[in-house]
Amino acid sequence: ECLLQEFFMQSDAEKLEGLPVAPFMDREKVTKPTAQVGFIQYVLIPLYESLARLFPEIREPILAPVNRAFEYYSDMSRKQKEMEENGGEIARKLSQGELSDKRSSVSSKE
Repeated sequence: ECLLQEFFMQSDAEKLEGLPVAPFMDREKVTKPTAQVGFIQYVLIPLYESLARLFPEIREPILAPVNRAFEYYSDMSRKQKEMEENGGEIARKLSQGELSDKRSSVSSKE
């Protein structure tokens, strides 16, 4: 979390200076789950697989937790994306009048 916040602060400063921003540091494009998936997939797994080739006895103890974390954050990222897509669909339907609030049709008898 701290590293992600550091990336965001750096990209904010770069934006203010008119400098290009690395996509993995841009708070408008990155979420914690997607950042974790990328870090695990492109840094940790290749690193630990290389270590496991040198030291086969550590393969299971170091790769199993990393693979579980990868699955966890991949699932979280997928769910987050689905929520964003569904939220966009709901907003579209609301703006086009396709959804109505049934509570607003209830009248008070007072």
